[in-house]
Order: sequence, then structure tokens, then C-alpha cells
Amino acid sequence: MKQLIVLLGMLVSLTGYAQENARQDTTLLLNGRKIVIKERDGKVKVKLFEESSRGDTIENDQIFEGVYMDGQSTERRISLTVPFTKKRSNYRFEPHNAGIYMGYTQLYDGFANYNTPNSVDLNALKSWEIGFTLFEVDATLSRNKQWGISGGLGWGYTSFRLDNNTAFREIDGVTNNYPAPDGVYYNQSRLRYFYFRVPVALEWQKRINGRGPIFLSAGLEAEIRHGIHSKVKYDGHKETIDKGLNVRPVGLNLLVQGGYNDIGVYMRYATYGLFEKNKGPELYPFSFGVCWYW
Repeated sequence: MKQLIVLLGMLVSLTGYAQENARQDTTLLLNGRKIVIKERDGKVKVKLFEESSRGDTIENDQIFEGVYMDGQSTERRISLTVPFTKKRSNYRFEPHNAGIYMGYTQLYDGFANYNTPNSVDLNALKSWEIGFTLFEVDATLSRNKQWGISGGLGWGYTSFRLDNNTAFREIDGVTNNYPAPDGVYYNQSRLRYFYFRVPVALEWQKRINGRGPIFLSAGLEAEIRHGIHSKVKYDGHKETIDKGLNVRPVGLNLLVQGGYNDIGVYMRYATYGLFEKNKGPELYPFSFGVCWYW
């Protein structure tokens, strides 16, 4: 890649000289890459495109843009990823956001606390989340391609399994975990919701002998919740006993990820409570699990 950048610089110089009296666009093909050079009003713009295969069609994705004017230059590397189209490369920063993840989830009684309140008997082994980060954008922050920042857009589903024959209900405008009515036994009781997540993370990565990379990232993640409901199963049928439940429609998570190549682990912790203040118990979602990045 370094040699390619040097070649781009040489082409800019030659093109600027050749086009002093004739302004025209130049397109070059080099090792499967397309280089487009445009000169307008003393400004030379160079764009680099890389071939990418989608189905039976060969397309070109822009991966670099440089603008050169009056001895000054600005450069940026561009990456937009959609599912199953990323082309791994040893010569550029490879973010770890887009992928599928699954993990266990818990509820704790305060930020940075790991105590479950007495009012909530959560079955940890049957409380889980699954999600997909479908779209990803990133930018390289260092010349050695070890640091970068990335963002994405994902969708998923969370389910908290309650034991002790209780369920979340909203009564008189306040949500709490209430026992089942007399003579009723809940075979299952869950608090469920869907969400969109928008993570933004700073990532460090390093390749070892051309393999990998190993990576570690940390950042913030906005969570937009919808489809919130409390659902129980008893006497052979399922019933939704409440919806909404004063759950905050928007949350903000701390997100940490690490791993090797396309496999990683993650942890996320909500920065404030799941329920609105004074309208439900003070509970903070926490989750951890594994992720496969595409």
C-alpha cells in the first residue's frame, strides 16, 4: 500500500504538469485497482477504487481519496461495509463491528454494581440476547493502521427470564416485579424487548506474522428499545400481561470487545437504569458473550 501511495504522488505530479494547459480527467487501471485523477482550478483530486465482487457483478469500492493544492494535501481512507461483502486485507485497518453476537444478560441494582436486588430472581442461564450489526463505517487514525474508529447500526433482541413465580407489571403508573395471582403458577416469566444499537468505538489491532489481527476496542453504544412486554406461560398457554412497563426508550451502553481475526468476546454495561426514574426498580442491564465478525 505504501508503494501505491508513492505512485499516486508521482502520478499527481506528472498529471499536474501535463494538464497545465489542458484540463481533463485521467483514469488508470493498476493491479485490479482503478485510479481516477481530476484537476479543477489548481486542485488535483485523486481517488482510488478497489474491485469487489457482489454476486456475478464486479464493482469498484472507493477506498482512498486525496486532494492536493498549493503544496498542501489532505487524505482519507474510506470503508463502508454491508453484510458478507467485506474483503479482508493485510494492508489496511480492519474494524470489528459488523457481525452476529449472542450472550448472557443480567440485571444489577446500580451502575458498576454486581448485586441482584432481592425483588428480582433472575435465571441467568436462561436470560440472553442475540443481535446483528448489519452496517459498518470506519476510519483509520494511524499510518501503521493499528488504530481506527468505527461505527455501525444493528438490531437485536433481549430476554430476561424470571423465577420465583413473579412477573413485571405496571400498576398505578409504577412498574415492579409482582407475584402471580393466587392459584396461578408461572412456568415461564420473561421481560422482553427489541432494540436498535448504534456503536461507536476506538479500536487497536496488530497483525502477527501477517496473521490476525488481534484486536481490542472500547466505546459507547446508543440503544433504542421497542416492542417491550412482559410475557408469562401457565396452564399450557402464553399470555402477555403488560407492555411498555416504563422502560426507557433510549439507553447508553459501555461496550468493550476483544479477540482474534473474525472471532471475539464482548461485554456491555448500561450507564443508567432500564426503567424510568421513580417509575420502576433501579436495574442496570449487563451482558457478555461471543461474536463472529464478517
